[in-house]
Amino acid sequence: MKLKATRKARTCHACKCSIIKGDKYGQRSITLGSKKDGQSESFDGMALVVHQMRVNVSLCKECADGAN
Repeated sequence: MKLKATRKARTCHACKCSIIKGDKYGQRSITLGSKKDGQSESFDGMALVVHQMRVNVSLCKECADGAN
């Protein structure tokens, strides 16, 4: 995973440690929600559409090296 220097303080998604400004960190995306985009559900007569969403999360240098 390519590492870059952070310009602001961050928190590692995996180990919850703080990433101090200037330290190296990596980013990866994770999926939130169901894998079947557009799947619908019904609850008390109300129709709900379930979506999936991808968000970027930050990883400290140690966790990013172990993610490869």
